[in-house]
Amino acid sequence: MKKHLVTSVLAFCLAAFSVPSAFAQDHISYKKEILRMQPDLTSAELLSSVRSIAKNTGNTEDALLQQIYEELKHDQSKSKKENGSIGTLGSSGGTVSVGPSSKGNFYYTASQTAYMNHGHVGMYYSSDVIVESVPETGVRTISTTLRKVDQGDAQVKSVTTSSTNRNNAANWAFSRVGIDAYSYNFVTNRTTSHIGDKNCSKLVWSAYKLYGNLDLDVDGGLGVYPRDVRDAPGTQLVRNI
Repeated sequence: MKKHLVTSVLAFCLAAFSVPSAFAQDHISYKKEILRMQPDLTSAELLSSVRSIAKNTGNTEDALLQQIYEELKHDQSKSKKENGSIGTLGSSGGTVSVGPSSKGNFYYTASQTAYMNHGHVGMYYSSDVIVESVPETGVRTISTTLRKVDQGDAQVKSVTTSSTNRNNAANWAFSRVGIDAYSYNFVTNRTTSHIGDKNCSKLVWSAYKLYGNLDLDVDGGLGVYPRDVRDAPGTQLVRNI
């Protein structure tokens, strides 16, 4: 009887200690995969952001890392539907000019770094001037003539809101030119400040969140990716490129 009791207690202890160990392994695995897909994002930046979100929401760090990983995989699955010949992130190395459009509209084009095709978005400040965020300079302007995109995986879209909101959103984005540097943090950019370093999708998302209280994010996840903006409710296709 005593031997059976000791065995049962030992089994219980082993099981109890194996649970946090399993969670720790998941934590390491998800973090490793996230950083593999986003190597420009540092481990310290990722974990700092996750810990802050966990503190504010009550979610566990492991659950948040799993959510980030699954969002990345979902975005990656969308990228596979696009053509294989695409430019690098934020570059103008496409084959055709994006062309003119109305103030407050935005364009999407397939675009990638060496590790993942996130796509790229930029907003029309005027009919012939784009405001966007790119790695080399942060938030900048570029003419629609010089802004080249990849034909077949690019489109221009409008946002269903008032002309006042569209103008104010574009004006705000323009006001960040030369001020906000680039951020490689796509994975939790929905939770970061509107002011400061930002990537292309954060710029467009913040502009309409601040001016119109519109959420240009198709799934409302922790990260707002360019395709999230492209596919968001309340956006309408103007033309394919």
